[in-house]
Amino acid sequence: MKITIQCLVVSLLLAMTFGCSQLAETPGTVTTYAAPDDLPVHLRSTDFTVVAGDENIDLYNGGSNSWNNSITYGSFDMSGHVKVTITPDTNFETYQLVPYSLDLAGEREGNTISFTLKKPVNVSLVLDGNYQGKVLHLFAQAPETDIPDASDPSVIYFGPGYHDLGGYGAEPTFLKSGQTLYIAGGAILRGRVRANDVTDVTIRGRGTLLNDYIANDEHSNITLALNYVTNTKVEDIIVNNDTASWTSAVHGSSFVNVTNYKGVSPKFASSDGFDINSSHDITFDGSFIHSADDAVAIKGLSHETDPAKALPIYNITYKNSQLWSDANNAIGIGAETVAAYVKNIKFQNIDILYNFDDRDHPDVLPDRSAINIFALNATHFSDIAFEDIRVEKAKRLINIQMDNTFYFGALQGNWVGEGSMKGITYKNITSYSDGSNEIKIAGWDDDHLISDVIFQNIKINGKTVGNVQDPHFTINNYARDIKVK
Repeated sequence: MKITIQCLVVSLLLAMTFGCSQLAETPGTVTTYAAPDDLPVHLRSTDFTVVAGDENIDLYNGGSNSWNNSITYGSFDMSGHVKVTITPDTNFETYQLVPYSLDLAGEREGNTISFTLKKPVNVSLVLDGNYQGKVLHLFAQAPETDIPDASDPSVIYFGPGYHDLGGYGAEPTFLKSGQTLYIAGGAILRGRVRANDVTDVTIRGRGTLLNDYIANDEHSNITLALNYVTNTKVEDIIVNNDTASWTSAVHGSSFVNVTNYKGVSPKFASSDGFDINSSHDITFDGSFIHSADDAVAIKGLSHETDPAKALPIYNITYKNSQLWSDANNAIGIGAETVAAYVKNIKFQNIDILYNFDDRDHPDVLPDRSAINIFALNATHFSDIAFEDIRVEKAKRLINIQMDNTFYFGALQGNWVGEGSMKGITYKNITSYSDGSNEIKIAGWDDDHLISDVIFQNIKINGKTVGNVQDPHFTINNYARDIKVK
């Protein structure tokens, strides 16, 4: 059930030179989506109470993280200025509303935190600086438009309610060319979704696709998988994966646009947020991901053993997003790199909220970082850019590495063929992190070098990195032409 209300939010405008002006009132609109009446009780969350405008926001239990603490999420639509209040069910000393770039200081009265949203954004609440504890993720979205017709034969429509299509032995939902899968706000679709060898497919809606079971069939346990598709869209949906498997993935595909995707997959481990495998012309805009493994991973995966014969990876754009990874990397290119080449990759305007290395092996995996390129196979990387990225809390900052083994030998590499990394740019990277903030560059040998890497305007806790002699750098003998500006 949708409930649309009108609310008034009072903003105090301060004049810079002549004192206070009159109070200004800006009306705001909130649309909420009630949780299904028959939703299993364990999928509801009572860890927090949230009010937007004057309406309660139903909250969901997204599963337990690596440290067995529950992760809560909820969503609503809004326009104008909207007051939000959050009341945790436990006492706390301090709180953070992240990302910092939203500049939401908030006010506290007792155990209730209040703040005003001036536009639709994703905001998370961390208590007592404990990013490994109970966390709340709120998704405030612009009003939905162009809702498809449920009677349209090309639309698979799931209205508000709990739709259980999952469990052991259940087949995924398969989409055909030209179809739209619509999950309405207030709908929870339990199951897996597949688009294989199709074109012109759309997956959208304000509801949630949930996978909390292991099927153990030939279709894999990935919640949402797009395989060899083209001209395909994913818009607005929440994907809640409570399994130790990838959350979503696109493989062997082209011209795929993913907009306003929210992935909540805190179960340890291997629960990557959204993997981009052996694909090209892929765009992500406005994503939020909390995963227990790589938040974003760009991989070369192929049946070919020779990278030169494998599918290339190129024209990947990832922008305007928030990333949280409890293990491995927030942004990862690799480790699997069986690809003809990796070229023209751009990450822009990203808030990395949290990045930890590994629950079971903290500080013994020095190749994990907030922003990572890790090559196991001899191929060519070029024209890769990371711009306007803010790192709030991470073990390490940047890693660019060639190696022949990954995660205690779980993956083995091959450097027989030609390979290089060049034309890599890091621009306007800001770290507030209390981690090591290491910037590591490690080529493989004289025939497999890392070169032509530019670091421009890198700031670590308020100080600009001036040259490669900065103590944050670790560079081996197989790196050339490293420039700091």
